[in-house]
Amino acid sequence: KVPKVAAGAVPWHQDKSYWPDANANPVITVWIPLVDATLENGCVHVMPRTHKQKILSYHQEDYSGTGFFEIDDTHLAELLPEKEPVPLPVKAGSAILFNDRCIHKSTPNVSNEVRWSVDLRYQPTDQDPMPQHGAGFLARSEHFPERVATLEDWLAERPEHINA
Repeated sequence: KVPKVAAGAVPWHQDKSYWPDANANPVITVWIPLVDATLENGCVHVMPRTHKQKILSYHQEDYSGTGFFEIDDTHLAELLPEKEPVPLPVKAGSAILFNDRCIHKSTPNVSNEVRWSVDLRYQPTDQDPMPQHGAGFLARSEHFPERVATLEDWLAERPEHINA
């Protein structure tokens, strides 16, 4: 997030708006700042308890030059009286986890330093890999690469699926 650049601010959105054709399984984002994320350099803000929210209508914004997706103002007006946005300033190396329905944004970087971060996304292996949103890979155990946990394994509290 480059300082003092309009494209650095990301409007209120749900990540699911970027991959509407993916199946109903959630995509989990792990957001990791590589430098301290502060109010000054544009930390992430969330609307609490929106992780189960339906996908709200959105549009492509036209003021930053990025074409970010942005939740329509009518929905925000309905949410804001009952939900207080929460800024999440965190130290470098921390992690913020949220699903693709959580309403979030980041504010402009008004500092003099670049705010660096990494986004990792996790999704079930039976879901569309969404290559238009970046390269993906299948994470496997170093010790048991032939084992991949399924949703059924996870629900049954089995850490790995053992192919018989």
